Amino acid sequence: MEAIIKERGLWPATGLNAQCEGFKCEPGKKDCCYRRLLFTQPDFVNQKSHLEELITSRGHICDFYPKYHCELNFIEQYWGAAKLRYRSSPKTNDIKEMEGNIKACLDDVPDVQIRRYANRSARFISAYSQGLSGPKAAWANRKYHGHRTLPPCILADLKKEFTEKYGNVVA
Repeated sequence: MEAIIKERGLWPATGLNAQCEGFKCEPGKKDCCYRRLLFTQPDFVNQKSHLEELITSRGHICDFYPKYHCELNFIEQYWGAAKLRYRSSPKTNDIKEMEGNIKACLDDVPDVQIRRYANRSARFISAYSQGLSGPKAAWANRKYHGHRTLPPCILADLKKEFTEKYGNVVA
């Protein structure tokens, strides 16, 4: 890393640590360690991962979701629906038959239901991006279930309805 930083003419006279303790750099600082200094350079920032390059090279869109958050990833909801169907399928000891049952259960989830899961996830993403917390995002998702995204006025509507229901309490 030191050689790359020197080649770019970014080497500070006092030197740098390789990384901040516990990979926790101070917010807003761009030259606290080698790692942060390199990761803020335009060519490093714009570099796609190998997986993303492979997917886009084949003409597909690569969209990453937060890990382990089923509200934001419709594939988790689809997988849950398929598992529900698999639990009601006949038990078998043959691996080939199990694979066939899994494929049949995945195919059994209707496309319309998968699209509904995708729209639900899009609404949660929209709610969180507008600053709503978990319960408020769930409320907004139920209220605007016919839309792909939540209307921009959702925060004003939410505050008004909350005030009407609970009074002038801080939410």
